[in-house]
Amino acid sequence: MRRSRIKNDENCTVGTGALIVFVSMVLLATLVTFTLVKITEEIAQSTQKTSEDVRRDVVNSVIITGAWVYDNQDDMLFMMEFGSAGEPLQREDVEYVLYCTEPDGTFHYRSAALGDSNGGSDIHVWELGTDGPDTPGFTDVANFRPGARYYFTLDGGTQNNPGGAAGECGPPHLDTHGISANLFIHIPNGQSTHQILTLSNGREIGSQII
Repeated sequence: MRRSRIKNDENCTVGTGALIVFVSMVLLATLVTFTLVKITEEIAQSTQKTSEDVRRDVVNSVIITGAWVYDNQDDMLFMMEFGSAGEPLQREDVEYVLYCTEPDGTFHYRSAALGDSNGGSDIHVWELGTDGPDTPGFTDVANFRPGARYYFTLDGGTQNNPGGAAGECGPPHLDTHGISANLFIHIPNGQSTHQILTLSNGREIGSQII
């Protein structure tokens, strides 16, 4: 009888140990599964956020592809191109900032919606390959299409004095002071484009300024 009880006790101990191991394995499997699910969700969320950031950067983008002296005063002509995978944008939602600094530290700037001279001479926006502002009945482009290229003009001057005779940050002003200007184009939900404007051949009409 004693040997039988000892054997039963040993069997019980082995069974209890096996049960503990089994429960431990279940808990471990549950923990591993929870960890894998959590990591998978975090990776998916990170990938989605990265994809959205890349989409915005690529979709809503614009670059300056050319710039020239436009007239004998202080107007400049630019060519820009929008991202091919983008969304249509209203012209009034696209803004520009033009600024420059003279050698003595005097700072000049102006800013407005693209196509708005903000008090200076008339400036215009039209699609490449279409009639320009010299055509009778010309009207500025109202919307920008993805992948399309456009011309636009800018007038020198300041925010407080946009129609001033000095034409600050325009070609004559840059030529007189031997400086460069900076142009920023801001578009909704996209990257801002920065272009340094440097005269290549003085204020001569048609000469490049980038």
